[in-house]
Amino acid sequence: MIRGAGPVEEQLRAAAPEGIDALFDNVGGEQLQAAIAVAVRGARFALVGALAGQLAGAGPRTTEIDTLAVISRGITLRGVALYDHRDLIPEWLTQFGRGLRDGTLTFPHTRLRGIDQAPRALRELIGGRHLGAVLVEL
Repeated sequence: MIRGAGPVEEQLRAAAPEGIDALFDNVGGEQLQAAIAVAVRGARFALVGALAGQLAGAGPRTTEIDTLAVISRGITLRGVALYDHRDLIPEWLTQFGRGLRDGTLTFPHTRLRGIDQAPRALRELIGGRHLGAVLVEL
């Protein structure tokens, strides 16, 4: 979603006019609420992070969920954590590294050089300025 381009739900509806049937969510918050609103019957969501709550300030933050939509459309919400699959980490690292090296796997990222760029990187990441990862090269 693009900050300043209108409400997240409107952006999601425009990007997926037929609805969404699968989601890998690492943000929570407004993005998760919008995804539930746009989800089709039987949609499956993997919840792997809660960045919106982590950036919200002191204390735990929660995301209000439309439980009626989840129930009536049979949406599956499943929390997934790394510690559930520790045995797969070596294989994942091997395949991920191979894909990056041979170009079969790419992901959007921004690279900033120098430790002095770390505060900028964090501000811009939180501000939604970049798509994908923000790397600070030391």
